[in-house]
This record gives sequence, structure tokens and C-alpha cells, in this order.
Amino acid sequence: MKSKAARLRELIAKGAIAMPGVPNAAMARQVEQVGFDAVYVSGAGMANATAGVPDIGLLTSTEVAQLAGYVANAVTIPAIVDADTGFGGAEMLPHDRQLEQAGLAGCHIEDQEFPKRCGHLAGKRSSMWMKWWEKSKRR
Repeated sequence: MKSKAARLRELIAKGAIAMPGVPNAAMARQVEQVGFDAVYVSGAGMANATAGVPDIGLLTSTEVAQLAGYVANAVTIPAIVDADTGFGGAEMLPHDRQLEQAGLAGCHIEDQEFPKRCGHLAGKRSSMWMKWWEKSKRR
């Protein structure tokens, strides 16, 4: 049986993937039941609906891995998660393995300067994403 990460790579190779965003495992099950091939674990959804805090980087990497892991393990389709700005910069990339260990098929990292702001809010500043890229290649 293929891993969820391998399945996600197959889907990406075919083109765009419709993947509804969810805040929790119950909603992810509904996404799977109606036939979507993948699900997106929303950072704003986890922060707002699950933890009751604004999406401004208040959840730790451990909390995100735990909450998103519940989603990933509740469904058979691949799940990716919003990993904010990487929880501390490029130096923290090795710690992002906890997302993989929690069962996530992938993640995205926003290239925002700290402190981050929800993608729906004004006032965001982009960081030097090339620094992330260089550090990630050394992993």
C-alpha cells in the first residue's frame, strides 16, 4: 500500500487538486465521504475553531502536529497542513519532521516575516524564502 505522501505526489503530478480546508477530523471525514482526493488542514481553522485563538502564530509546532495529526489519522486520503512560517525560521526545519510523524502527507510554509499574520489580513511582509530553500536542501 502506498503512503499518503506518495499518493499526494501522484495527485500533484496529474495537476491541480481540489482539497477543501477543514479545522478538524470530523469535517475531514465529510470531505473524504463526498469523494475528494485530499484534504487541507487550515491553520486559521485550527487556531480559531479548535484552540479559540486568532491565526497570528500562537499555536506551537507541537500543537499543530497534534491537531493536524488527528485529521490525518481520521481519513485515508492525504492531508496537508498549514505550517505557518515554519515555527521559528529555517533553523527549525528539522523539527518539522513531527508533521510527517503525525501522519501528514505534506505541509506548506508561508514566507512571512515574524510575527506572522493570517493570510486573510492586511499588513503581511514577505521574508527571504531563498534562505528557507537553502537550509531545506541541507537537511
